[in-house]
Amino acid sequence: MKSLRKLAIFGFFCSAAFSGLAEDAGKPASKPEETIPSYTLEFGKPQKSTLGGDGTVMGGFLTCSADGTIFLEVTDAQSDHMGLLALHSLAPSGESVRFSPGRVPGYDQITQPLRFFAGEARVAALVYATPAKKSLTDSTPDPVMLGLIYDRKGALQKAVRLPDNTQTTALGIYGSGDLLAVEVNIQDKTARLMVLGPDGDSIRELRLFDDDYNLSKTAKEDQMLSGVKQNKWGALATMMTVPYGEDLLLISVYTRQPVIEVNEHGIVRVYPLQIPKGLYLDTPLSISRNGWTFAMSGGGRDHPNEEDTPQAFVIKPGPVLIFNPSDGSARRRIEKSANDQRAVLACEHDGEYTALTTSREDGSLQVLKATIPQ
Repeated sequence: MKSLRKLAIFGFFCSAAFSGLAEDAGKPASKPEETIPSYTLEFGKPQKSTLGGDGTVMGGFLTCSADGTIFLEVTDAQSDHMGLLALHSLAPSGESVRFSPGRVPGYDQITQPLRFFAGEARVAALVYATPAKKSLTDSTPDPVMLGLIYDRKGALQKAVRLPDNTQTTALGIYGSGDLLAVEVNIQDKTARLMVLGPDGDSIRELRLFDDDYNLSKTAKEDQMLSGVKQNKWGALATMMTVPYGEDLLLISVYTRQPVIEVNEHGIVRVYPLQIPKGLYLDTPLSISRNGWTFAMSGGGRDHPNEEDTPQAFVIKPGPVLIFNPSDGSARRRIEKSANDQRAVLACEHDGEYTALTTSREDGSLQVLKATIPQ
């Protein structure tokens, strides 16, 4: 039975240790990191979910909404054994919803979601789509980018065509219905934040501060995947948008980049989190005014024997850290027990942690629950 793996953009990564850099001899010792309370999650018996099947594969990006519903991409029976990922939600009650584009008027082939956004009322999936030919003799048009907008019950409300000649890497929806498109300037790989109307028309461009995701002095060392050839867009390639009240948070996964809060008119605040050395942001398990809970990752180069293939970049799951957004400090550290290392943490809601793993019997996703003291 295939184990549950994080694939997404960088599907060939596997687990391995991260090697830190030793301090140079003769330099004064750095101030030791402040000790924070540490806990261990002890999960109960796995409960079968309605998702997946034999050989289930889950995508590398997950998010958990404020009500504890997990949004994830997974292969399922409707993928026709083609290995395609479909967007689903999995509620605490066990109910699941599939966000399927079906037939979109004016378009033929539609890819699996490149990224997705889960708001309180709406869900968005970022996809490539091929415009339908006007006649059989026409050549096949080039793919374009669409934002597929759903309600939380999985009904497709509209397909918004995103601006041409741009590379959109993430999409979010404000309460007004306006969209935030995170785009890459293809020439210099800097970020462009575009506020779009509900039909995709450009309203305004928002400017980042002087330190751009990919151009700041520490950009390379703050991005775990900066040296991986497949990651040509740097920190923008792993960008997620997460609701935060009436605003949106921009979170770049597998980096140590600050989290940025954005409303429809500009940057509200930048949050530099105090991330311990060797760790990088991974799945946001819960985001609230009281605290931000993140699963963390570490990574590095795997050093094979000389006769083996060249070095491969690898990712190692790390602990959970709970950050205080007011000052960026980590106030709690949480580890998984040794028996649950295969489980992928997906959500924290009201002190309860949810992880996902695969059944060794039929490959379906299983849900594990654990709690720690508040």
